[in-house]
Amino acid sequence: MTTLRVPAGFSVESHAAVGSTNAVAFERAAAGAPSGLWTIAARQTSGRGRLGRTWTSEPGNLFCSLLLREGLAPSRFGELPLVAALAVHDAVTAALPPTAAAALRIKWPNDVLYDGAKLSGILVEGALRPEGQVVVIGIGINCHHHPDTSLYPATDLASLGYPVEPADMFSLLAEHLARRLDQWHAGPFEPLRAAWLDRACGLGEPISVRLPSGTRTGVFDGLDADGRLELRVDGRLETIAAGDVFFNP
Repeated sequence: MTTLRVPAGFSVESHAAVGSTNAVAFERAAAGAPSGLWTIAARQTSGRGRLGRTWTSEPGNLFCSLLLREGLAPSRFGELPLVAALAVHDAVTAALPPTAAAALRIKWPNDVLYDGAKLSGILVEGALRPEGQVVVIGIGINCHHHPDTSLYPATDLASLGYPVEPADMFSLLAEHLARRLDQWHAGPFEPLRAAWLDRACGLGEPISVRLPSGTRTGVFDGLDADGRLELRVDGRLETIAAGDVFFNP
């Protein structure tokens, strides 16, 4: 594997295969690993996405997780998936020509899309340890292949004509996530919220949101101050904390 580069204050460990990079990150946290540890694997045998879904994890794509311990106010946990999505958007933008990068958008809360097809996935998980709160940000980016899925269309950078090696994509991601986390720690969420909305897919358009209680259909009106989706239904604004968004309902 190419040399893995991380910014100052971060470290990285690399594996040929693990069950899940998030699971390894939590194991390292239990063993006392410091904040800022990245875990990266060429392959996951038990990769998972949001809502317990399986995340296809064969070699050729980027699979990595970042352990965080410091500056984690529980009231702001809901902002982290959007912060991570901005960093993935930044990193993929840096890997593409400007004309191609214009097709990148973010689907609430944290899927980065290329021309409407899913290019990455993010899973943010937290746990309360005896020594304090721990958060792990798991990120997968489709570099050389993508899964066949009936839920959403998916794509990968090689299929689009822009192949990027996972190690190179990781170095870009580590750099941009460090910058976005610095921004998140340093001030209020509003500038990050505005940056997310600038990259949003479907803003002002009809969408449906699949919830455990059923499906809600309306117009994607924006994000509230905490990053929750605002859905306008029959002139009334509803706020949604978690759900699956579908376009052109």
